[in-house]
Amino acid sequence: MKAIWRHLRFTASSMIDALTSRSQITRLHSRGQLLAQLEHAVRKHDDSSSAHVRACLVFDIDRFRQVNFSLGYACGDHLLQELNRRLKVLDHIDLVVRSGDNEYTLLLRVHKQEQLQSALHRVGQIFDPPFTYQGQDCFLRASFGLSDLTITPDNVQQALHQAEQALLIAKQTGKNKLITFHPLPTQQRFASQIQMETDLRKAIAENQLLLYYQPRLELSTGQISCLEALVRWNHPLHGMIAPAEFIPLAEESGLILPLGEWVLREACLQKARWLAENKLDYQVAVNISPCQFQDENFADKAIHIIQQTGINPSYLEFEITESSIMQNMEKTIAVLDKLCSKGISISIDDFGIGYSSLNYLKEFPIHCLKIDRSFVKNIQSNSNDWAITNAIIHLGHALNIQVVAEGVEDVGQLDILKETTCTTIQGFLLSPPISAYDIEQTFHMNDNRPVMIS
Repeated sequence: MKAIWRHLRFTASSMIDALTSRSQITRLHSRGQLLAQLEHAVRKHDDSSSAHVRACLVFDIDRFRQVNFSLGYACGDHLLQELNRRLKVLDHIDLVVRSGDNEYTLLLRVHKQEQLQSALHRVGQIFDPPFTYQGQDCFLRASFGLSDLTITPDNVQQALHQAEQALLIAKQTGKNKLITFHPLPTQQRFASQIQMETDLRKAIAENQLLLYYQPRLELSTGQISCLEALVRWNHPLHGMIAPAEFIPLAEESGLILPLGEWVLREACLQKARWLAENKLDYQVAVNISPCQFQDENFADKAIHIIQQTGINPSYLEFEITESSIMQNMEKTIAVLDKLCSKGISISIDDFGIGYSSLNYLKEFPIHCLKIDRSFVKNIQSNSNDWAITNAIIHLGHALNIQVVAEGVEDVGQLDILKETTCTTIQGFLLSPPISAYDIEQTFHMNDNRPVMIS
């Protein structure tokens, strides 16, 4: 569908020499012309008397669609024009092409391999200052894919393919990062995507899936308050497969709906077992994908599963992304009200990286905000990340909404979060996601001693 859309919107460009000029950044929707430009740029700047290292870098602006939806297309166009200006002044770039609506392809050229990382760092830095539109600051983030080939005229197509594959992994594994191409585990394990989809269907039907749990810690009491259920796939031949490898496929194929129902049912059944055995009395959080939430029968299906398993809905929290709830305000309010009327709590996952209006915090019945790990990661070194984190925490306090800092991995981050009066944390500093058995061995309902982390 994306290819058709690009074809429909393609307009003919001028001659290649004009297109490759650094004085302008040309927008293309034809892969053939993109490859021709890359090859031409490589040949044009080829100098056999000195060695150069060339690499193909493709980047995509994260969640740019939300900018257009919430701030308008005029704002989006203005921000892209400013991005173009920033790209034009960078060194070590032979070619810059806008290869999609918010995707850019760059040909980097440096004298030594050691200079490549410095050049990549400078490309990433263009997103550090805020972009401004009509007096309003907007912070953009991007995902980057880098080829691992030293480009020649003969391997341009392979290099571009590598960079695009690396970009896809960057987008699927959290965004806002640079990935250098290497053979993917999925490519090594499965002969084709069709085979992986077939195996995933079988996994859902034959119980090859399992849930791991990652705890949250209340800083004021030192007690665990909630366990987030996270799905894992234990393939009979290929072993444990990470969610980043199969969740995108599940969403594309529609398998995310039966997969999501399996996760909810299994989380409820596990909670029922813990209650029956008097082991764990914590709330359990279940991630709800955008595809699930947009299903017209989602609320009824969820309530039916909860009733079948016989647990009190107040033991459940649904984690929903900002993009899910902003699709249709009227429908969202009705769905959330229906879930909350049964006692289910609602949290907003990855809060802070979307572009939706804060008005929904007032309109929707929301109990918890989870600060995205991208802010927490650099909270010690980046004043902007600290300011955003601090603002979200105090916003939550003012609205009487719980705030959870995700991705807490070291004591330095923890100390800063305590200073900002953050009440709840989640991350590897406390515990990685672990099996239900390991959770039982580590955290006990009747053990009231505070959890010690260091």
